[in-house]
Amino acid sequence: MARPDNSSKQKFIDTALRLFAQRGYYGVSLADVADELGLTKQSVLYHFRTKEALYGEVFEGVAARLEAIMATVAAHTGTGEQKLRIYLEKLHGHMQEVPLDARLIARELLDNLDRARTSRKWYLRRFLDDSVALVAATPQWRQSTLNEQTVVTIQLFGSISYFATAEVTFEAIWGIDRLQGAKDAFLPVLLRDALAPSNSGQVS
Repeated sequence: MARPDNSSKQKFIDTALRLFAQRGYYGVSLADVADELGLTKQSVLYHFRTKEALYGEVFEGVAARLEAIMATVAAHTGTGEQKLRIYLEKLHGHMQEVPLDARLIARELLDNLDRARTSRKWYLRRFLDDSVALVAATPQWRQSTLNEQTVVTIQLFGSISYFATAEVTFEAIWGIDRLQGAKDAFLPVLLRDALAPSNSGQVS
């Protein structure tokens, strides 16, 4: 049998992203990933010795895509407010284009409580810390505490991710026309609330 190449490794990662996003970490086995591609479990083991290793590479990919967004924002020479606007626009655009990233993040936050107690590697830590720093650099939030800036970051990141994962359900509840209207209004409302003057340190 021919040895798997790097392109097959990426196919495993892409397939695992979809399965982990759909079923969560505990709902997917290496055999499931292989079956999706019509291959044997041994072919997955050639690249990934454990499910944990495969999951790690999947999440490294998510982190790399988010950090690429942050690099684009950091390269901008505008004000803190302009950078936060670009950040939110690009993050929202990415989650709309790659909703599997948003869904996997939601699974990681909600489904993996046992692993969270023992994990020593947090792939999104740098991105989230940089996101808090972006919020802190705006006039609206500069005088807020670190705790408040962290909460604002969670609200913004969470709402973008949640909206990207829930579109199918919202369409079933309200219909395609109302969903499209909400999609059109989502980013303007988010930007309004994030960048509005605030004396309370809370998103309005």
